[in-house]
Amino acid sequence: MERRRQFITALATGFAIGPLAGCSSSRSGEDTTSQYPEYTDVPESVEEYLSDTSNYDGTGIDARDAEEVSVTVGARGNGSFWAFGPPVVAISQGTTVVWEWNGKGSGHNVVSKDDRDPLDSGRAVTSSDKTYEYTFEEPGTYLYVCIPHRVSGMKGAVIVE
Repeated sequence: MERRRQFITALATGFAIGPLAGCSSSRSGEDTTSQYPEYTDVPESVEEYLSDTSNYDGTGIDARDAEEVSVTVGARGNGSFWAFGPPVVAISQGTTVVWEWNGKGSGHNVVSKDDRDPLDSGRAVTSSDKTYEYTFEEPGTYLYVCIPHRVSGMKGAVIVE
């Protein structure tokens, strides 16, 4: 009986503390983008799209001088590892974005919100060695989602200037 009580107490404590874990860390829960300045010119359409994404704080990263930038797939957010980190990336034409799965939060994928946009990493996978990359040649705003976790808010945006 004592073991069961300890288990239930540990389980309840985990539920109470779990959602708070990582609250003081970076937007993604994993600071892989600290070398980039903050991007604050986020369009209103992106603000609206990401309004239910817990790791979106109204800013993104400014990677307009980079040739390549990485986004973590399975970053901490939305109640688990159901986020893209960072959720917003601003880049220049010709920049490659590489989405890197970290193996957390079950199966994920990267798919354009709009069928006319080009992003589609395929079926959702759980892996720590999966990557998907796309080189953005046209300016615009590209909204994307993880299909299995879209209702949880696992969404992101690439702004190409």
